[in-house]
Amino acid sequence: MAKLKLLVLFGGSSNEYDASLASAAAILRTLNSERYEIVPVGINKKGRWLYFPGDYEEIASGKWIENPDCASAILSPDPAHRGILILEDGNYTLKRIDVIFSVLHGQFGEDGAIQGLCELSHIPYVGNGIFSSAACRSKAMTHALLSSAGIPMPSWVAVSQRNLSRLEHEYERIESQLDYPMYVKPSGCDQAIASGKAENREELSQHVKRAFTQDATVLVEELVEGREFRVGVFGYDPPFASFVGEITGSTEDDLTIPADLDEQTVHIMRELAVSAFCILECSSLALVDIYYTSRGDILLGEVNTMPEMSDASAYPKLMADLGMRYPYLLDKLIEQAIEHDDRSF
Repeated sequence: MAKLKLLVLFGGSSNEYDASLASAAAILRTLNSERYEIVPVGINKKGRWLYFPGDYEEIASGKWIENPDCASAILSPDPAHRGILILEDGNYTLKRIDVIFSVLHGQFGEDGAIQGLCELSHIPYVGNGIFSSAACRSKAMTHALLSSAGIPMPSWVAVSQRNLSRLEHEYERIESQLDYPMYVKPSGCDQAIASGKAENREELSQHVKRAFTQDATVLVEELVEGREFRVGVFGYDPPFASFVGEITGSTEDDLTIPADLDEQTVHIMRELAVSAFCILECSSLALVDIYYTSRGDILLGEVNTMPEMSDASAYPKLMADLGMRYPYLLDKLIEQAIEHDDRSF
């Protein structure tokens, strides 16, 4: 049986570059070389694409970019090519690709950009499509779509960069809808960047202006106090949810699975995750943030369409607890990408 030619795409110019390297290294170490002909292509922090024929540990260490055998590469948008063009000895050679596994996180990886290129190439790819990737990357858009569909979410207000000249008016609008303390974050980037709690107008102004340095839209939410959970969703039609994991450590990956919750609450959270997944037209995989507030409300936070994918990350841990161990999970993601290649028609 011929091997599947698998392009693993990693790195990128977003601030989640290191997370992408960790995801890629774990995937590449795990995939069965007898089943796949693996074609690693990295994107450096300046956005340059490079075919990487070296040792996978160089990806894990971040030294892959120093490998002298790296060669310029392009994922061709021409469906006649169905592959990548590699510059060798002054000439481009074509390497055909059967399926793409992109573990690019953040800007250009989860916002529909790389998904659009994959669609143009007519090559099947793991993960969500253009619309769902873009909609979930924008927290303001996620909130708007899910709130209008009746999904319970934290109270929120979005502020657009087009209103920079009238921010005082915007602060009044926010204060008319939300009480202090509030949480301010850029709509379209990692929540850990340029985000913070505002206790008053002065802090609100500081956080909004800082968030605008990272994105054209800023999301201001009620400050949610309580317990924080994660649910993984897998599949196409129908998708299914993992058991619920609770963040009990200092990082997102420090999960207690299953969470210490009653059966009814677990059922509600799993149903909420799948409902959001379907409303946003997600496919393949997603990691959903859910809060159980101190006042007893269950609220959905956000939907991550390309979660970190090392075997120690939250999504693989949740799926492993469900019985989908890491090597099997990777195989199934690739298999379903091929089976559902016609999902946009």
